[in-house]
Amino acid sequence: MKGFTHILVVSFVAFRSVSAIPARGHKAANAAASTAAGISRGASTIVMKEVGGVPGNECLTFRNNGEIVDAACVNTSADRQVTPSTSASGADVLLVQRSFDAGFRPDLVGKQVCMGFNGTDFKAVDCNASGTQFVSLVGGQLKSGTACQSGHDPAAQLTVDLSGSKCVGVTITTVTPAAP
Repeated sequence: MKGFTHILVVSFVAFRSVSAIPARGHKAANAAASTAAGISRGASTIVMKEVGGVPGNECLTFRNNGEIVDAACVNTSADRQVTPSTSASGADVLLVQRSFDAGFRPDLVGKQVCMGFNGTDFKAVDCNASGTQFVSLVGGQLKSGTACQSGHDPAAQLTVDLSGSKCVGVTITTVTPAAP
């Protein structure tokens, strides 16, 4: 248990330090996307690895349909990257780095995409959609209100505990943002 506690503390310290680093990448594109969504883009892009995830496939990954699964850790892949940021209302949000295709998620094409909660699942959502419940990193865990990531199912899909009593942690790695 000492190792798990250490991972959580290190993850929290690393996450808190992320907000102090200047933004990288395409400044004009980032500024335009941030302004369009009312999001203040955070300084660093990260990849999250589920503690106790599927062996060899622990990194959280956004599928074409916006669902989140455990997959191989390819830190240079946009579908594994998020940027801790802040909404116009001051809420912590996780901006999704990847883009989405009209064949799978036409509602997300050309939009600023955040990790959101629909009452059942954490998934990719339009940051500006009305009633969006954002997901953020809190103490090394993915949370939205009392709900938290509780692990994954047999198909490696991210699971959510609505009560917040069975949360799993994530470790983070700061990466260079990939092109969406």
